[in-house]
Amino acid sequence: MPQKTEEGEQEQLPDEEMSGKKRGLVLPLLLALAAAAVGGAVGTTLLGPAVGPWLAARAAQKEDDSHGGGHGGGHGGGNAQRLHSLENLVVNPAGSQGTRYLLVSVAVEPKDPGMVEDLAELDVPLRHELLSILGAKNVEELSDIAKRQELVEELKEGLAHVVGEGVISRIYLPQYVIQ
Repeated sequence: MPQKTEEGEQEQLPDEEMSGKKRGLVLPLLLALAAAAVGGAVGTTLLGPAVGPWLAARAAQKEDDSHGGGHGGGHGGGNAQRLHSLENLVVNPAGSQGTRYLLVSVAVEPKDPGMVEDLAELDVPLRHELLSILGAKNVEELSDIAKRQELVEELKEGLAHVVGEGVISRIYLPQYVIQ
């Protein structure tokens, strides 16, 4: 019988070691999940709104630089003068009964950088058109990343009704949070 006890003890030792290892992994795993949640919340609420417009303007600048540019006149004003930003639009998607919302910022780049001031004067009608288009979409349509480019094209067409055809070069969505 002592052999059974020794065997029993030997069999139980690996189980005890395994449960100790499992317990040792739970705390780091919980800490990692908590850190990810806090990082995500900080990123979407603080960093995203602050950095989004800057990234959109920077992307627009890189695209123009890659085309060879060569305007000759030199507008020297930087990216902020080439985009009109419509910040923090809040939309309730169709069919959500107010339980869901989309927080979006839209940056409009006109073909002629001199049109930025004209776009600023049309800020209210531009916002109205964006809210109308986005508010007609349901949550599934707004959250499908594969349809994002289609949505951008639809927004561009809608804004063309307000500012005229051929005025808008590109539209950026530097902030797009659906809750």
